[in-house]
Amino acid sequence: MIPYLLEANVGLTSKDPTSVSVSRSGKKLSRNLEQQAWLLSIEWPDLLHSRAALLEVALDEMKGQSMTAEVLHPVRSYHPQAEGLWSVAAAVSAGQKLVSLAGMGQLSVGHFIRFSGHKKVYRVMKYESSVATVYPALRSALNLDLAIVQDVSFTVTRTDDEMSYPTSGALVSISVEFEEQLF
Repeated sequence: MIPYLLEANVGLTSKDPTSVSVSRSGKKLSRNLEQQAWLLSIEWPDLLHSRAALLEVALDEMKGQSMTAEVLHPVRSYHPQAEGLWSVAAAVSAGQKLVSLAGMGQLSVGHFIRFSGHKKVYRVMKYESSVATVYPALRSALNLDLAIVQDVSFTVTRTDDEMSYPTSGALVSISVEFEEQLF
């Protein structure tokens, strides 16, 4: 787990492989041939050198993109009305976006979820009549009665090795970019 995350400003965007850009010749090019991944940009408030050192070491260990860490998005992952126990009510094949659910409680639009045993994080785009629309499309099939995990952390890796620790007196500023690790 990345330390001091609750104090940080976390931005989350989607790296969507369906996004295209147009080259100067007018030819459309896919910006990204990978599957959808969440990008997290984290900026910590200025920390005292003694406290920043632990964070610097944790981030330095991730250089080379060979290490992963867990990041719980401190704002968007929490919705007070998202509660209860949920499971998949009918098997769903990979590539689908509609998931029938069984259970009790409430789900919230915008909530991040994961299916038990799966690593990919999905976002609830719509929820009506026990059917959730998730984004992105399912990367792998879901079996009947598969539990839904609502306390979701993102498994991330550094997007690059660039890192600096600008200082101002006794304080250190740290920011870094992460990408959801796809398995």
